[in-house]
Amino acid sequence: MGLRAISALFFLCCMCFFSCHEKKENTNKQITLDELSEWNEKPYSLSSRKIRHAIDSLRLHPSGIMYADKYTHAYYASRSPFLWIDRFGIDARADTLLNRLEQTTHTTGLPPSCFRTAELKAHLRRIRNLDFSSGYDINTTYAHAEYLLTKAYVRYVCGQRFGYVRPDLAFNRLEKNDTTEKASFRTLYDITTETADDAFLQSSMAVLQSGDFENFFLEITPKNKLYRQLTEIYGHTQEVAAKRKMAANIERSRWRTSLPENKYVLVNLAGMVLHAIDEKEEDTLEMKVCIGSRKNKSPMLMSQIERVEMNPYWNIPYSIIKNEIAPRHAGDVAYFTRNRYRIISKSSDKEIDPANVTAAMLLSGQYRVRQDNGEGNSLGRLIFRFPNHFSIFLHDTDNKRAFKRENRAISHGCIRVEKPLELAVFLLDEPDEDIINKIRTAIGLPPLGKSPESMPADDNPLRTSTQRFKPPVPIFIQYYTLFPSAGGKWKDYPDPYGYDEILLEKMDAF
Repeated sequence: MGLRAISALFFLCCMCFFSCHEKKENTNKQITLDELSEWNEKPYSLSSRKIRHAIDSLRLHPSGIMYADKYTHAYYASRSPFLWIDRFGIDARADTLLNRLEQTTHTTGLPPSCFRTAELKAHLRRIRNLDFSSGYDINTTYAHAEYLLTKAYVRYVCGQRFGYVRPDLAFNRLEKNDTTEKASFRTLYDITTETADDAFLQSSMAVLQSGDFENFFLEITPKNKLYRQLTEIYGHTQEVAAKRKMAANIERSRWRTSLPENKYVLVNLAGMVLHAIDEKEEDTLEMKVCIGSRKNKSPMLMSQIERVEMNPYWNIPYSIIKNEIAPRHAGDVAYFTRNRYRIISKSSDKEIDPANVTAAMLLSGQYRVRQDNGEGNSLGRLIFRFPNHFSIFLHDTDNKRAFKRENRAISHGCIRVEKPLELAVFLLDEPDEDIINKIRTAIGLPPLGKSPESMPADDNPLRTSTQRFKPPVPIFIQYYTLFPSAGGKWKDYPDPYGYDEILLEKMDAF
């Protein structure tokens, strides 16, 4: 049979296939029955039922799962109309999409397996060459092209707009709070992040059906300047490990987290550094921090710094009492004296002699352990409070030597700051000298322009006091292993919590 005859047969089969959806005048009245009998061969016969059966096989036996795939699965499970197949085969929308997908994998480090572009191109080539003799019959080929094009499209639009990996799903199923069978998972990511909803998906389907991709693809491109900068660098990088690290940080830059445009504090856990940024005043303060150890990871979160407290007491978290103090030091008077810990009854608010307190009493939850303020207090002289679900804060420390360490992942989860006084001044809405001197005096420093000898004697040098910040200053605790420094130069940080590999493994699994 000649190619012309095959093409005519294919056209007639498509006409029959879509006749149940759309009735139009037959434009092929001049074709004779003899010619039809010659073209009526099964290899070129399209069947809606067979295509849907093949799609069911694909969606019920998926390879690689991304959160966006649920929508594709539900779309075809509901027997919704085909999106790519029409009476002429598959149109140029598929080529537009494939070009965009290949460009994205080349510039952002997404694995080609994310979109299965090579497989899609092979299916389109079979369809356009009427080549259904290499293990794929016509219905299977059309089913694969239809389903995989939709899957790739939904993955792309959701991934570019919201991220290919949902951070809450990636990080909040990693570790349990304890070793019991029914233990809950620790929340390691607590940042409000936009996610794909029905309205976005429905509008995406409308764009797909119209074929007007250009403006929509521009609209969903991440607006984070880190995304633009990292994708530009990625294209000029050759070393494989460096490209992998970039791919992980490009993915982070896709997450929409409402970073303010003016004044805020950003703690980069991976870099173990704090950036205090006032873009309106073009003012930036940078300092080292100590973060939670790998066992006691500091969570990623967003909040607002409301106040700084001077000369704070430390009420020791129950988790530390449970895991460290009760099993090892209950009844050890020397330990409690050395660390200036006091045991206080919650019901009577009276101090209890450590010699009379057992491990069971400490574990009962009826007692709190508090460290005296002042010299040796683990919180230092200043603590910055912001609402969060983890009882963690930014604070000073009595161990200044820790900031000389390269690996500063050493705390129980709170974040120790290298320059607490400078941070307090930055957080003030106006640099009021009286307020600055109030803070300085409270922590034993002379007022601005005064010598230590000029300070009057203070009967209570460790009095506690509070300074509120109006308005509160947003704080973001995030995790970037590549990040620009104050001078604009990119810094390459280690991966203390192993989060890069977690992201890359999930993307590779697509």
